[in-house]
Amino acid sequence: MRIKKIFCGMVAAAMILLAFSICAAADGSANTKLARIEIDTYGAEQTGALLDRIGRLEKDFSGKNMSGNMNARLEAISDILYNNEAGPGILAKINALEWNTSHEVRSGGIELRITSLEREIIGKTTTGTFNDRIRALAKASYGEEILPIAQVQVPINTLIKIETTAPASSKTMQEGDVIPVRVAEDVFVDGSLVFVKGLPGEGAVSRVIRAKNIFRNGKIETDFHTLKTIDGQEAMIFVGAEAVGEMNSNEMARGLSLVGQTFSGKNKDFEEVFVRGKNVDLPAGIQLYVQLKAPIVVYGVKTQGGGFLLDDELKVTAPAKPAEPTETETEQTKTETEPTETVPIEEPDTDPLEGYSEDGEIVEIIDED
Repeated sequence: MRIKKIFCGMVAAAMILLAFSICAAADGSANTKLARIEIDTYGAEQTGALLDRIGRLEKDFSGKNMSGNMNARLEAISDILYNNEAGPGILAKINALEWNTSHEVRSGGIELRITSLEREIIGKTTTGTFNDRIRALAKASYGEEILPIAQVQVPINTLIKIETTAPASSKTMQEGDVIPVRVAEDVFVDGSLVFVKGLPGEGAVSRVIRAKNIFRNGKIETDFHTLKTIDGQEAMIFVGAEAVGEMNSNEMARGLSLVGQTFSGKNKDFEEVFVRGKNVDLPAGIQLYVQLKAPIVVYGVKTQGGGFLLDDELKVTAPAKPAEPTETETEQTKTETEPTETVPIEEPDTDPLEGYSEDGEIVEIIDED
């Protein structure tokens, strides 16, 4: 009987510990999701009780508290912000508005981004839910409250030009270090904008070789894996044959050095730089190409047809019918005009790019400092 009581006590204690573990895991998961939403909404994780922070988000997004338990309410907020299954989410709409205003998306929380858009488009900040404010911005920017956003499938191996936003060095970097990047040029598919200049992404260092005496140069190899689409999704990317081919054809030697490739250029006028025992030091702003790892359906901004108007700079209007010439204008057209002299435009002197041999090959890109 005594052994049975001890056994029952041990089982009860184990069940209590398991319950505490499940609750702690649930709280941890909720905290992680809440922190991500707050960073994308306000620019930073907030403080205070979880329910109070969720209540603030609900007020800003929908104007009222949502039903269900804490996890269900968090999921509902997450759907409004990120989910594009039933229609474009808030991130997709803000990206579309920013592109129409400045042809580039911005970083930071959506609260600050909406406020900045209001000042630029309307001239003042407003109140209300995020959705209300976005509708007002859409009407002012596009002429109607419904943004010209529609689904489009982006094919596998679509090429995307990106650039690094932090320096990289074979002297200090470790395997697994994150290399932040952003889209360097807009990407269109079937007349819809799917990747916008400025959208963030990430790569990671997969291999580092440090320079050692005069016999070994430094080297960095990098894998690029994710990039944000215009509707806020994370697209899977990589540097494949198409991306390497594009970099070769555009003579993007520094971009190739970042992914551990050897560059062979076509221009025979470049001077070879070959220095043993030096680390690779690359500043931020190195441009390269990546490609889409799998097809993805994106809510893209329609830029052709459907009466869609871009900003004033890009609006297309029908040419006005010319007015009948006056008597004076008719007389002037009869007068011969003096021929204009064409002034040749001199090409600016440019320094040759480093890293190319007389045979068009490069062994390493080195910063000698």
